[in-house]
Amino acid sequence: MRLKPYTQIGIERLKCFRCGCKAEFQWQICADNNQYRPICRKCDIELNEMVLKWAGFEDWQSKIGKYKDKVSR
Repeated sequence: MRLKPYTQIGIERLKCFRCGCKAEFQWQICADNNQYRPICRKCDIELNEMVLKWAGFEDWQSKIGKYKDKVSR
């Protein structure tokens, strides 16, 4: 169980928890015992989009568009 955040070097050595691609980000979910899970860029974007929709942001499309631009650099 990983309860401490990965370093940037550490995360880049791992595969995405969801799809197996190269990890670039990490997520921590309370219901998952606050474990840090490595995830790839594609899965990170999908997860952010899903949460924005779930939370009811009326401007979710604008927010996810800006986020995609930010993480695609």
